[in-house]
Amino acid sequence: MLNPAVYGRVFAIASQAPTLAGATTVSAFQLGISLVPVLAAAALDAGAGITAIPWLGAGLAAITTVPVLLDSMMSRRRA
Repeated sequence: MLNPAVYGRVFAIASQAPTLAGATTVSAFQLGISLVPVLAAAALDAGAGITAIPWLGAGLAAITTVPVLLDSMMSRRRA
């Protein structure tokens, strides 16, 4: 659901290299898709219950808000 917004932002920032920007964005999504199951498996192997998985997702979402907010603040300063 966020892909169009992310792509729009990336292409706005990297208008001089759209192919590289698109490839990098897709790679980042694929990295996330690959790492989340690994983190979930590590949590389960460490003895956490199945209810730890949503908390892991919430934690990752919270961590992600930091760079989003920084980008937003930097964009406002440039404008």
